[in-house]
Amino acid sequence: MINRLEVPSVRRQHLNTTYKCQASNTKLMLPQEKTVRLELYLKPQMVTLLEKPRLFVANTEYTLTCVAVGSRPQANITWWRGNHRFRRGNPQVVANETTVTSTVTFSPVPEDHGHILKCHADNPKIPNSGIEDSLPLEVVYPPLVSLQLGSTLNPDDIKEGDDVYFECNIEANPKEKKITWLHNGVVVTQNMSSGVILSTQSLVLQGVTRHNAGSYTCLAANDRGETTSQPVHLRVQYSPVCRNDDVIIVGASLNEVQRVRCHVTADPADVTFIWQFNNSGESFKVDPSRFGTGNASMSEIKYRPETERDYGTLTCWGKNAIGRQAEPCVFQIVSAVRPGTLRNCTLHAATNQSSDALDVECVAGYDGGLPQTFHLEAYESRTMRLRLNVTSVHPDVPFFRLELADLLPAHTPTLHIVLYAVNQKGRSEVTVLEDIALKDAEKRTESASGEGGVGWSVVPLAALLTGAVLTLGVAVLLVAVLAVRRRRGLSHAAAGAHCAHQLDVDAVKQNKVPPSQPSRHNSMLEINHGEHRYVVSYTLKSAAECGGVGGQAGERQPDILNPPRATDPLLTESPLQRPEVLMPAREDSTDPMHRHSAVLTTFMSSGLKSPEYPPSPPGSPPPLLPSRSRPVATSVADKAPSSAPSTAYTLNGSLRKEHIISDTIPGPESCV
Repeated sequence: MINRLEVPSVRRQHLNTTYKCQASNTKLMLPQEKTVRLELYLKPQMVTLLEKPRLFVANTEYTLTCVAVGSRPQANITWWRGNHRFRRGNPQVVANETTVTSTVTFSPVPEDHGHILKCHADNPKIPNSGIEDSLPLEVVYPPLVSLQLGSTLNPDDIKEGDDVYFECNIEANPKEKKITWLHNGVVVTQNMSSGVILSTQSLVLQGVTRHNAGSYTCLAANDRGETTSQPVHLRVQYSPVCRNDDVIIVGASLNEVQRVRCHVTADPADVTFIWQFNNSGESFKVDPSRFGTGNASMSEIKYRPETERDYGTLTCWGKNAIGRQAEPCVFQIVSAVRPGTLRNCTLHAATNQSSDALDVECVAGYDGGLPQTFHLEAYESRTMRLRLNVTSVHPDVPFFRLELADLLPAHTPTLHIVLYAVNQKGRSEVTVLEDIALKDAEKRTESASGEGGVGWSVVPLAALLTGAVLTLGVAVLLVAVLAVRRRRGLSHAAAGAHCAHQLDVDAVKQNKVPPSQPSRHNSMLEINHGEHRYVVSYTLKSAAECGGVGGQAGERQPDILNPPRATDPLLTESPLQRPEVLMPAREDSTDPMHRHSAVLTTFMSSGLKSPEYPPSPPGSPPPLLPSRSRPVATSVADKAPSSAPSTAYTLNGSLRKEHIISDTIPGPESCV
């Protein structure tokens, strides 16, 4: 007997269900039975990614966990990026009867951006039973930059004058904010007039020259950083050009052989050369047998001037596959000798220096027809051991600065300095400064720390300082003598040394007359102003001579200068010429230093003639004038036009700048 049980549509809840089949044919025996437990293959019920970051940063490590539930037998979990297995990292799997957990650790890369990361779980016993959970990869990273020459260009066939362009390919998240182009490490800026054009991601160079050759890079930047592309080398082929654009001076004596080398740069570097000689009277090409080529870009000629006509200009041209050199290399052949000796060398303390330093400065001699350099060698005076060998600080001026702290040991107090010039022909005669005395190191230290001095002394400077002190002493003594003489003259005037009426500003203004004093005859007043010296010689009247009409002393004339009488024989001559230096034209009459006294105005308008004296040699002090028998005042001054306006005076016993010293004071009315 066969009995069959069918269970339609087995479901998940039927898992582990027990079915029992019993069979019997008599009640005398117990029934026979058989038990069956139902085992099921179950698809995974659920797959879940536990963490889902919204943003990934490139090259930063992340850990993701995927859980699969409900599969029987346990589910098989795999990781996918898009449609491809994700094989980075090493997934770790943990499982029980109902759950499987897979964990993967990885670092996203820029290529992951925009892809989908999926966790896939399936039952290997059940075809097409897989289910999955996914995560979009939003990866942020610095720009990825690549550079290439224009796809239509042949990099080995670019010549001067061609147009060139570069393409910069950029991938960035977030998008790039700035693109920078560099040529040999220098930023390229747009210049339409020069043919440099920058677009979004390309660089255009119109009419390239040899200066455009070199390495080009593209730099892009965003919020995550900046990246520079790999360099792309641009080769620009060009005809030869001189390596040195300046005219090269070659000095040569008669019958002296000089090697003249012509260096050029070119691409291609295979260059042939042509030489030519020019002077004031002729021009001819040099026979190629007289010169040779040292290498592909250099030619050398051995030149020997035999007469003066052989001094002139040598020029050379190069030629390659691109063309002939546009501008030749020029060599000026000149007659040359060694440079002249340095002269007038001086030593002085360096200014604005925190340490002890000595400056040495000379005057350059003849350069011998060639560029020259200047050199200084310093030796210990006792042992003649070389301590210093330097070149001039300035290439055109023999100027040297010596740091004393690094130059001499404490036991070497003096230096022996040798100076000379050098040019292509050799060294000049040396200029020697011997026994330059310096303080020892201990004194320098003491001076620098205690007194703040420079810490050294030089014999010539000491002599100069001594001379300055002596000169100052003489000047002070001279000023003191002049001050004493002037004080004595003023004291005599204050005491009424001259007669009844002293010529004084206050007396004239107030119309007052000082009391009568004993007179003094044949006096002299000396005045110094700057480099000029003035001496006034005058004769004072006696008290009786200064009396009024009839000789009465009580009726004295006031001390003013009245207009002179026409009967005076001195007035029959031509009018007095006013000194030009001391009486310049002035319009300002309000300045008290520029107002003049009415007394001298009257005198100057009277038309007196000044006496004639022989002229003084230039630069010599004015002559000293003799006194006269009548009341006279003499002066030394330059003449000026009589039409010049009146000039300022001060009548306080001394004359200042621009004050006239009168030649003649007329009449018996004056007591001066």
